[in-house]
Amino acid sequence: MSPSHPNHAAGRRAARAALALLLALGCAAPGARADGGAAELARLERLVRAADAGALPALLAAQGDAMAGPYADRIAYLKLLHRAYADRGDTAAAGQVAERIVRMARAQGDALNTALGRLARAGATGGLGQSTALAAVNDIDIRHADLRDPEFTAALQQAYGDGYLELGQYDFAHSHYLKALEIARRHPELLETSANGLLLAIAKVYVYTRSPDKVLATLAAIGPDGGALPPPSAARRFVIEGIAHVMQGHPDQGRTAYYKGLAIAHAHGLALFEANALGNIADSWLEDRNYVEAERAARAALPFAAKAGDPATRRIAEANLGFALAGQGHLPQGLAYIDRVLAEQRADGALPDMANVLLEKSRMLDKAGLVRQALQALQEQREVAARLAAAEHEHTAKVLQEQFEAQRRAIQIESLRRENAMKDVQIRKRRVWQLIASTGAGVALLLCGFVWVLYRRSVRTSRRLRELNEELAFHSTHDALTGLLNRRSFRAAMAARAPGASHCFILLDIDHFKAINDGLGHTAGDEVLVEVARRLRATVAERGLALRWGGEEFLVHVDGGDPAGHAALVRALLAAVADGAVTTADGQRVDVTITAGALTLPAGGDGAIDWQHAVALADRALYRGKQDGRRCAYLDEMDATGAVTRSVRIGA
Repeated sequence: MSPSHPNHAAGRRAARAALALLLALGCAAPGARADGGAAELARLERLVRAADAGALPALLAAQGDAMAGPYADRIAYLKLLHRAYADRGDTAAAGQVAERIVRMARAQGDALNTALGRLARAGATGGLGQSTALAAVNDIDIRHADLRDPEFTAALQQAYGDGYLELGQYDFAHSHYLKALEIARRHPELLETSANGLLLAIAKVYVYTRSPDKVLATLAAIGPDGGALPPPSAARRFVIEGIAHVMQGHPDQGRTAYYKGLAIAHAHGLALFEANALGNIADSWLEDRNYVEAERAARAALPFAAKAGDPATRRIAEANLGFALAGQGHLPQGLAYIDRVLAEQRADGALPDMANVLLEKSRMLDKAGLVRQALQALQEQREVAARLAAAEHEHTAKVLQEQFEAQRRAIQIESLRRENAMKDVQIRKRRVWQLIASTGAGVALLLCGFVWVLYRRSVRTSRRLRELNEELAFHSTHDALTGLLNRRSFRAAMAARAPGASHCFILLDIDHFKAINDGLGHTAGDEVLVEVARRLRATVAERGLALRWGGEEFLVHVDGGDPAGHAALVRALLAAVADGAVTTADGQRVDVTITAGALTLPAGGDGAIDWQHAVALADRALYRGKQDGRRCAYLDEMDATGAVTRSVRIGA
């Protein structure tokens, strides 16, 4: 609920007057403001909106005059200053300005800017923890539930998206970003929330879900009408583009994009982004097995990572350097870097990064012929992966519980507010009845009716709480578009499975899906995804699990069976998808095929490799199918020692 204050309406009018003043681009404000002051604020706004490097110095130089004016000018100036600090990447200074906005707006009874300041403060505050940050946004939503201003609604949806992205709940993040984007496009005058900034956030979601085609399509939508990207965002845009190209198997195009991001970061002294771009360049060279260039990029990243003071980025650079040296035959020197990084990660409990480094170390040692050391690294990686899976399961349960509690608090607060309002009405009615009635029968009857209404409302509220709980539980384990199980549910299934049985992991990818999206539109692409998912689910039936793995990729897991049965299932999956065109809602017919890669493990084979490694091997088999013209599959058979004994090509 919004804070009660006699100047509440006046504060809101003042905030809107400030926004109108900024948009006037030099026109004089009514009242005490001089023409020069209005023109100066308009000039400063133009600099901020253009992400001009001179915006922050100009704002700081104008601070004395701006803060001596009326409230509307002061709050407008502080919002420009906050945006300028945020564009520069100075979250500490942006947080201090947000605190000033909250104090000033609260003193004026200005609910809109109080809420905006609180959102900005929540976004700039570090160290709260992921779920705590999301709870803070939810609390702001509850306190200001009556605000319908697009400036607040867009900022709130973006804050929700940021919170869910940090929690790894990508479907929720994507949904909130799309809501904010719709508002930003309808209201291009908004200062804090821009269409281009939201498109960049959506592209980042697609990176996490491994959907490179959607990443590139989203980045291509960034245009001059969506607001200027500040230097950190412009650098991040090209790094994200590079990652998408590398995902598609085009490392040269990826490096071209990385170098563009590096140039922007270097021009603006953004050390962390320089280190990040160089780290990605080193990764791409390692993938190409060009260890000399990988070493050069990793060494170049080290001083920037040290300057930025970010330990995680420095460790990535040092690990890349170690792998590059080992690839050139300098194994002892490379191991020295890699083991030092692992020691720091163990000390800090950086389990996800540690698991990745251990897996790469195991592969490196295996390639060097050091089988025993490779197995030791792989065993430690499996232990770390198991701890991660357990921690993620616990974390997911905690997040869901917190979301449920937040929704329940929102409903309870709204219910109490309505109940108080109804009680006020009841008291007024009771006084009227006391004046005109000589008996209490009418009052008693009214009270009975009121109790009945409250009871029915309580029943509806309880039912809605149950529905919210079920909805949250479903979305945590299922893909929002196709209804298939998602990665989180698969990790839980792998953690709970009984060891010793045979397994088959089948990774499937829709052929030429980018052409479908580009030619027919994303709506048709989504319809294709839904229909392919239906066909896969119907084919798998009770034999195993069908999941959406990310983008246009699907995963099928079969627990039990033999290689012949697994091959038959792969063949059935290829045929089911290719059997008949997909008809979209607008009547278009789309011929769809898939390529697959599969790995079959005998009973006891899961003792040699874990499921993550098995999926990675299935991915390699999928890549062979793509190289072989698509619309086919490769199935690798592995023995109990972890060695591939046979590879079978399966046609459609």
